[in-house]
Amino acid sequence: MQDTKKIDPRTVKRREAIIATARELFCEHGLAGTTLEMITAEAGGSRRTIYELFGNKDGVFEAVIRDCTGRITSVMSDLEMSDLPLRAALIHYGETLMTLLTMPDTIRYMRLFLAEVPRFPKLGKVFYESGLMTGRRYIASYFERQMTEGNFPKGNPWQAAVFFSSLIKADYDIRQMSYIDWEPQEKDLRSHVIAAVDMFLRGHGLDPEKMTS
Repeated sequence: MQDTKKIDPRTVKRREAIIATARELFCEHGLAGTTLEMITAEAGGSRRTIYELFGNKDGVFEAVIRDCTGRITSVMSDLEMSDLPLRAALIHYGETLMTLLTMPDTIRYMRLFLAEVPRFPKLGKVFYESGLMTGRRYIASYFERQMTEGNFPKGNPWQAAVFFSSLIKADYDIRQMSYIDWEPQEKDLRSHVIAAVDMFLRGHGLDPEKMTS
């Protein structure tokens, strides 16, 4: 797959159009049920274009995965947390993450990717690494900084990130993927995030009631 920084703007636009078209076709027909002809019929271009930009259909699917996960991780990486008190920063992070993860399109793409994992384990690893693990690296770096600055108890920042992310996510993603058409309300997400953050802080010996938020 070519680096978009090394190709001209027209090719970048063509690549983005192919990814957008393929994403919807994959959601509707699955990876096996989607052909290159179907993609080019809607996005334009030719099989040669796809081969040059992505290598093959698996390359298109990988690009779709990276595009979808990248939309979430780019938002999370741009969050301004350094100037916020610890509790407020974690609540901000948690609310942003849960808003992104519970969007209908996110659930659609998660269903698609997970359904294809048994047949294409390599792409499952791409999904895991580019999505979940990338997000955890961001919050782990945050915990590491907070430990260094004395705002959070010394320990393993990666373990803190894993536990924090698990508390925040809870069962919302599984429930949404299982309960068709169910979506959590914004007020419920906020209440959940605040409760999860406070439980996490208490688990590390910090009193949320004594922390500015």
